Amino acid sequence: MERMYWLIAQDGSVSALTTMYWICLIVGGGLLIISVVASGETDGDLGGDIDADADFDIDADVDSGHASATDLASWFSIRFVVYFAAMFGVIGVSLTHLTSVGQSWIVAWSILGGVAVGQSVHQLMKSLNKNSGDSTPSHEDYVNKLARVTIAINPPKKGEIALQVGRSQRSVPAMAKQSDMSFKVGDMVAVVDYRNGIGEVISQEEYEFLNNHS
Repeated sequence: MERMYWLIAQDGSVSALTTMYWICLIVGGGLLIISVVASGETDGDLGGDIDADADFDIDADVDSGHASATDLASWFSIRFVVYFAAMFGVIGVSLTHLTSVGQSWIVAWSILGGVAVGQSVHQLMKSLNKNSGDSTPSHEDYVNKLARVTIAINPPKKGEIALQVGRSQRSVPAMAKQSDMSFKVGDMVAVVDYRNGIGEVISQEEYEFLNNHS
């Protein structure tokens, strides 16, 4: 009788674990699929940044020595949870239905696999975000840069210039600083101001003259 109760309890725990594996697989895998589709449409990172990066920035000061507690954001994010759940489910379901491995081993391998994949992706994206920084060009990225005229600038009409900003070549609308100055395609100019998406330019010669006498 005790043996029968033990078997029933075992079957119940196995069934509960199997259900948990399937739930993690469906929820985690589903979120990953949605994120791939969303990123294809919005150019977002993991579901338009599934983690928002809700990298719960928990910086706590410990004692009076201002010793910062372990920053959970270094190890934990919604991205990590999603990948952990998906891999935990994949490994759990696969080992349960395709092998005769004991449940304790299945649980252990599922957790280890989930943590390994989750952390790998989390740390990789964290490193990429740190190295890429803010990719949105600022006023300073354009001002005091030499540029080449790609569409003639004939005041009061605007033209277009091409210049190097960071690692990429950008083309932006441009207008002459002086209303009596015009520039043809191929002329080299210098950007002396940039606002509302429009560069204000002077000739390269004038720019160099002003800088040499400043």
